[in-house]
Amino acid sequence: MKHLTTHRGTRFGSSPATQAGFSMLEVMVTLVVLSTGLLGVANLQVEALRGNQGAYLATLAAQQALDMAERIKANPQGVSANQYDAINTGIPTLQVDCQSVSCTPTQLAVFDHNRWNTANQALLPSGSGQVSAIATRTFLIGVRWNDKKLAGATGWQAGSIAATACGAPQANTRCFFLREQT
Repeated sequence: MKHLTTHRGTRFGSSPATQAGFSMLEVMVTLVVLSTGLLGVANLQVEALRGNQGAYLATLAAQQALDMAERIKANPQGVSANQYDAINTGIPTLQVDCQSVSCTPTQLAVFDHNRWNTANQALLPSGSGQVSAIATRTFLIGVRWNDKKLAGATGWQAGSIAATACGAPQANTRCFFLREQT
């Protein structure tokens, strides 16, 4: 009696159990899926860094506004003489260096104005600040800076409290302000 054997396999004669590896198509599809995911993660990282930079600049602006608030509190005679009522975004020329010699309250106010807006320019992109008296011994202290993420928009509206604190709205510009009562 003859013994018949049956052969299972592919038409090429190999058994599925002995076939190993991946086809080229499977590898390519895997690479496309993996690279798309990695590009998404890289984009997420870039956006996180941009957001982090914006938060950093806002923190610097807040620190600068607080710096001027402390300067105002440290010179009550200058406040009484209305020396802080209308500090503009410019940088005045110093007549006296108040760090090395004694100054009058008026000279100290000019010194504060100079040092504060010099620091604003150095720390923030196109940074500047201004102070406006809105009532007796009550001030709005505003710091503004350039933010390209605004894409031509302004960070505040005309006629708002921010406009009083930071001036007229400008394209690509943000404003941080605080109210200080001495």
